[in-house]
Amino acid sequence: MKKRLFIAVDISDEARGAAARYIEQMSEKFGHLSAKWERPEKLHLTLKFLGSVGEHLIPKIMDLVDLDAAKVDSFTIEIAGTGAFPTAKSPRVLWLGVKEPTGAMKLLEQHIDDSCAELGFESDKRAFKPHLTLARIREPRNAAELGKQHIKNAVGPISFNCRELVIYESHLGRGGSTYEKLHTAKFNS
Repeated sequence: MKKRLFIAVDISDEARGAAARYIEQMSEKFGHLSAKWERPEKLHLTLKFLGSVGEHLIPKIMDLVDLDAAKVDSFTIEIAGTGAFPTAKSPRVLWLGVKEPTGAMKLLEQHIDDSCAELGFESDKRAFKPHLTLARIREPRNAAELGKQHIKNAVGPISFNCRELVIYESHLGRGGSTYEKLHTAKFNS
């Protein structure tokens, strides 16, 4: 049997609340557009998406995550700013920016990527750009006004300390996906 997994850092309750208020405001204003707004309880910062994983690999992934977390001291993240992929004129994804000036989060992502490669997972080809996904747009060419408004908005800054790494299982269902914490690993401090 396989499980759909990813490795992430959780956000604080304060950041989750601010993002929830922002999502509610924007989804009400642009409710006529075909957009999938994230539910606040699902918000997180993905470090590595593993996809469909055989159950026999899960204990090995947990051990590697424990080792990688122990290599990094807890660090502070700031949620601030807005952005869109690929552009605000034709957005597919709306996000909030993530700042972590010490480089600890980038180092952690690299450790995780390297460790997962040892287990046969493909290394990430794109540069790591941490962000908090708020919405996925189904018809980007009709969402220029939403993209422009999102880019103009000010969100944050909201700072919080990250103390652990989480392995999540994603359960796909009729009402969308839900996430279950399978394992947490504390950072070194």
